[in-house]
Amino acid sequence: MNSNQNIVLVGMMGSGKTTCGQLLANRLGRPFVDCDALIEKSTGRTIPQIFSTQGEWAFRDLEHRAVLELSNQEGLVIATGGGAILRQDNVAALRKNGLIVFLHRLADEIYDTLTTENRPLAQGGKHAFLDTFARRLPAYRTAADVVASDFSTPQATVEEILEKLSRYSMRFLILNGPNLNLLGSREPDIYGDQTYDALCDLIRGHAQAHNASAVCFQSNHEGAIIDQIQAAEGVYDAIILNPGAYTHYSYAILDALKAVRVPAYEVHISHIDQREPFRAVSVTAPACVGQLYGHGFQGYLMAMDHFLEGRT
Repeated sequence: MNSNQNIVLVGMMGSGKTTCGQLLANRLGRPFVDCDALIEKSTGRTIPQIFSTQGEWAFRDLEHRAVLELSNQEGLVIATGGGAILRQDNVAALRKNGLIVFLHRLADEIYDTLTTENRPLAQGGKHAFLDTFARRLPAYRTAADVVASDFSTPQATVEEILEKLSRYSMRFLILNGPNLNLLGSREPDIYGDQTYDALCDLIRGHAQAHNASAVCFQSNHEGAIIDQIQAAEGVYDAIILNPGAYTHYSYAILDALKAVRVPAYEVHISHIDQREPFRAVSVTAPACVGQLYGHGFQGYLMAMDHFLEGRT
């Protein structure tokens, strides 16, 4: 973490983003900005008034504008609204110059201590609140570079955040191409019986163990993968790429890798040199710093280790 990077707190309403954000900003001598407060100041209306007169979608548009404004600044501690990470363009903007910290407080604990007044999305009762938390949890986890879980006191939460940020290492973008979403059912004699979700869990766990973060993205569409590569500039430290069948003919992905200043490592689960002759040829590997194949899921972790250990 450097002094120019923003520190962005995400999490459910009532998780302590404002309280911890103010304490964290004081500790670091940084300005603190609450995204909801910024919206209220710019519109001259409270959040409940915006919800009641214009609805949630209008609020989300205002929230997105606030996120874009804050992401263009440096050295801030930012508390976001609970649903800000539901829009991928918000996450992308916040990542450009920030580290995202997820305040992972237990949902039951949050609700039992939450003041629901002036919180439009907390009016449905405890069951609805817990359901909302469960639906948002994967998005919080995916967006987070760092996860804080000590809520014994706000001061303890801040100490955990500072300790984890001080050890923070790298941000990985894991890209998987066509048909890799079918892992577990697709030719298990070649690819094994573990699912794509299991692969992502393994990767994220390895990253967390090394004080790093990993965002997993899979698509069956060439353009979507190219978009992710192009958007990685300044956001991720390294790309781990399994292009799938695009390995053998996608010069467009090759060009995208060459166009960004983010090093990439190519990975294949199977022994591509022992399969059909066409699979042994990679047109994308020349734009990568290395290639691994035949190590199963472990190949992804080995590629991550290449960067974590500082090899060139």
